[in-house]
Amino acid sequence: MKTIKAMAVALALVGSMAYARGASLVVDNPENRTYLGARVALDISSAANGGAYYSNKPGFSLGAVYHIPVVANLYFEPGLSMFYNVFGTMYYATETILLPEVNDAGESTQDVVYQIDGSVRNFGFRVPLHVGYHFDFAENMRVSVFTGPQFNASLLARYHQNRYVTPSGKVEEGTSGSVFGTGGFKHFDAQWNFGVGLDYGNYMVALSGSLGMTRLRDAYGPFQKNMRRNLFSITLGYNF
Repeated sequence: MKTIKAMAVALALVGSMAYARGASLVVDNPENRTYLGARVALDISSAANGGAYYSNKPGFSLGAVYHIPVVANLYFEPGLSMFYNVFGTMYYATETILLPEVNDAGESTQDVVYQIDGSVRNFGFRVPLHVGYHFDFAENMRVSVFTGPQFNASLLARYHQNRYVTPSGKVEEGTSGSVFGTGGFKHFDAQWNFGVGLDYGNYMVALSGSLGMTRLRDAYGPFQKNMRRNLFSITLGYNF
């Protein structure tokens, strides 16, 4: 009987130690290491304070991160990527057309408002600086939460106006031009990121949001509010 009790106590101790070790690995894994990761993301751009002039459009980013353990499962992860973001645009114009006959108000012309659609296509480089914490629930599976600033350097920003037909039937071909300069896009802007990720083996997937902290363009002309860039991103990656 004493032998059985001793064995039971020993098994309980071993079990509790194994459980304690497993629980500790969730928040403090001694096998944490630095590594390089490749990342590709689908970005949905939206314009904070863009009003009805801008609409959400998809884009992408492609780059790499460097994962640096700090203490326990806390980490710092700087990155560098190339991005291509698109904003849909819409504004209204007015054309005066000749009426077929004088109306009841004695008018022979009428002002007709019509919509002109287009897009702003923005290309550049992006530097995220994330701080995060991962929870290791299994040997090859962990969940991460992260946050931090993100800086954008825009090299190209061009407005593309779609082909359209005026109320009088006149066909206007599409046009294109840079939107940098007075009242246009700025070459630098910043956001604050937050997100959650899942790592399985060497693969990862993450969902994140980015809130604009600085102006992407100032209020100017018909755009009466300072515009900031917001993003929602779905990221896939591979860790080497």
